[in-house]
Amino acid sequence: MKTETFHLELITPCFCAGANQAVAEIRPASIRGQLRWWFRAFGGNAKDEALIFGSAAGDSGCGSRVRITVSDLKPATQGSLPVFSPNDPQSYVWHYARVSGTTERGASGPRWRPQGALPVGTTFKMHVTWLRELPNLKPVFNEALAAFLTFGTLGLRATRGLGAFHCNHPTDIQKVISSLEGRMFTIRMRTDPSEFGDYSSALKDWASWLRYKLRKDHKAERPSPLGGSGGSDTRQASAVHFRPYRIGNNKIAWLAFEAPASRVLGTASSKNFPLPLLSNYCFSGPAPRPEPKSNRY
Repeated sequence: MKTETFHLELITPCFCAGANQAVAEIRPASIRGQLRWWFRAFGGNAKDEALIFGSAAGDSGCGSRVRITVSDLKPATQGSLPVFSPNDPQSYVWHYARVSGTTERGASGPRWRPQGALPVGTTFKMHVTWLRELPNLKPVFNEALAAFLTFGTLGLRATRGLGAFHCNHPTDIQKVISSLEGRMFTIRMRTDPSEFGDYSSALKDWASWLRYKLRKDHKAERPSPLGGSGGSDTRQASAVHFRPYRIGNNKIAWLAFEAPASRVLGTASSKNFPLPLLSNYCFSGPAPRPEPKSNRY
């Protein structure tokens, strides 16, 4: 058995928890779930996914060939959680983390407290052990693993930039982007500006694009690659991810990527979008702002 170890550091707060939502933790099960998503998005079928990650489908089930473990979790010192108002662009990212787990109007959920989130600067190790080699599937798994380590996220609001991390394993970002594009992902880089001094300013920027441009064009109540919040037949996670990443001078850049609709979306969302949603957008220049309210006399 060969074990690979990766050293990771959170660059945005992570709301990832187990049974006790009030206490944040990095869970191997969460990492496994994300790796399964990446493997599927890269084109892996259900049979191959079961061969790698295991299956519990009755007598035909099989055990996992890969083991994921976490060690040496070192939480950074937690400051206060963000203060925001509904009028702030970043409220579109933070709001669901604040109210998750409660239905009481105006109340905060169990996650919205210092112990409920792992702060920026938290470090941990992720270990990947192959219990039994699958030579024909290993290349695709390795591509999916490299993509997860470069552009993956964990926990609540993971598609909106929370739970992002930096891996100290040498990574050629352009090579990973080329790998994603070769697997039919759509990538849009943030340019002009292309970097930010810290994650807070970067988050405010991508939240403005999301709230005042993309969500203005595609409401949450209607199925789309941005995800849906309607009934059980349209509710789904987003195929569009906003992902910050650390660049050489310790500043933060961000991009948006969209996984192939046919691999990760339900029929209601994919059938109405023959082309990637992100193909219609360019994240360059000043971030969008809300339209001024018309004066009434």
